Amino acid sequence: MKYLTLYLPYLFVGFSLWLPTKPWFFPGDEVTYFAILILFVLFQSFLLYFKTKHSFLEHSFQNYLPSNWIIASFYFLFMLCFPILNRSWGDGLLLLETNLLETKLFGFQFTLDEILESILHSQLTHVLSSFQFPEDPVLSYSILSYVAGVFFLFVFLSIGKKQSKDVSILFLLSSGGILLGFGYAENYTLVTATHLSLYLFLYRYTNRPEENDFLLYGSTALVALSMLFHLVSGYLVIVLVYLWIYHSPKEKKIKHLVFCTLLGSMILLPWFVYFSAFHDPTVDHNSTHLIHPPFYPFKRWISANHFKEILSVLFWNVFLSAFYLLYQFTFQKEKWKLFINNPFHKLMLVVILAFFLHGFFHNPQLGFPADWDLMGFYWLPITFLAFLYWKHEARIVWEWIPLLMFGTTLVIVSAIQLNKTNPKDELLWEITKKSIFTYANENEFFIKSLPKEDKKFFAKGDFLFFKGEYITKQLCDFPEKKFLIESMKQHRKQWKDGFLKGTFKSKENLNVFLTEATKTNVLYLKSLEANKICHPML
Repeated sequence: MKYLTLYLPYLFVGFSLWLPTKPWFFPGDEVTYFAILILFVLFQSFLLYFKTKHSFLEHSFQNYLPSNWIIASFYFLFMLCFPILNRSWGDGLLLLETNLLETKLFGFQFTLDEILESILHSQLTHVLSSFQFPEDPVLSYSILSYVAGVFFLFVFLSIGKKQSKDVSILFLLSSGGILLGFGYAENYTLVTATHLSLYLFLYRYTNRPEENDFLLYGSTALVALSMLFHLVSGYLVIVLVYLWIYHSPKEKKIKHLVFCTLLGSMILLPWFVYFSAFHDPTVDHNSTHLIHPPFYPFKRWISANHFKEILSVLFWNVFLSAFYLLYQFTFQKEKWKLFINNPFHKLMLVVILAFFLHGFFHNPQLGFPADWDLMGFYWLPITFLAFLYWKHEARIVWEWIPLLMFGTTLVIVSAIQLNKTNPKDELLWEITKKSIFTYANENEFFIKSLPKEDKKFFAKGDFLFFKGEYITKQLCDFPEKKFLIESMKQHRKQWKDGFLKGTFKSKENLNVFLTEATKTNVLYLKSLEANKICHPML
């Protein structure tokens, strides 16, 4: 029975591909997936047959296994060859546009949601431009993404160095979350690397009761640092509470609570207070999730669509590792109890729970596949736990090799597919960059004259209308073209007057304007979709 269970992932993939509409987590074509599916079902059956009939062949097979370092090295070369260039996955052009615009106007991008992520990407763009590289955030995002990817590989390899030929690295390589390290332009790579630093720290010190001070203070510092990279790390406070309850001795409970609270506050508060009140410009309070948290609608918490979204993200990010752990829990009860009794392994379950709460309560703004990265932070702790369970086994469990290779192959197919670019998007990005440079040169002086609390909000709206006019002029003629250009000009004038005359201090006036401007922006987006760019001014 348990051997038949190993075929469930293959059955699920086959069933998904037969659906009238292919799920978003299969970006490749059906023919490729079916060919891979048939190949690995045969491989799985072959191994299971020889395991029961000719177990002595296991030792022969092991001699031909490459080391984890060799597998990871070839995989990294693949990562370099196939960076993610599909802008429909993640925040896409909007993220790149905002980063470059704020970098040109204010020196760097910053937001309370992801302070260090945005600042580091902006600063790297500055550094690269001083060495005559193009002033393009795509480059800085790609470099830091690859740095994070190398870090992911190195940590897993270093932990597993004592058993270098057990293919354990495939747990990482078969998890869709590894695509964060494929030159991916998003603000989730560095925070994920920081999370891995936290897990590595906990791995080293959770099982050392004599070092409870270092464990609690170090964990608090790393969680606070992670929150500076991205506020989603706030869910890790649940882990800190768990550590305080189970790893703080009774006589130190109050001391640890006070000192950890002070330490976390000392790391976080200066950044938030500075950018909220003192930096020029201050943060845009209209666009931060800290003030406007996007929780999933209460009435839809328990719904088929919500659970479908959660399971889709789970499958894309970490289906093989999750299935592996579930299999062990179901069929290896005694081994599982022994494994999970380890304090660090229990702690990783708490981490997984914390990020599953985020996946359940957070309402993705863009939907899927765009928000696969934001909603799947549990991929790394699940992968890490599956990796450690494999290491915990006394020998290689051969029947899992085909599944590990199957999962890795699916990720490779996804990477190859997401490496493909849309020429229209690439041209649009080149024109958008030009519009940003033009806008910054023409408006930087006026924006600097505004109050520091208005600068970012004004620039964001003003550039929206400027860009709409700039790009619409380059579209082929269509009936609404002149009307749309004039509407953008008028909105831009009203936007400027609203700040200069103070009429937008009234939320009612601001909301009326934004309602009308949104209608124009929708028309602009539809025209952009329906019409070609005929005269690119590059």
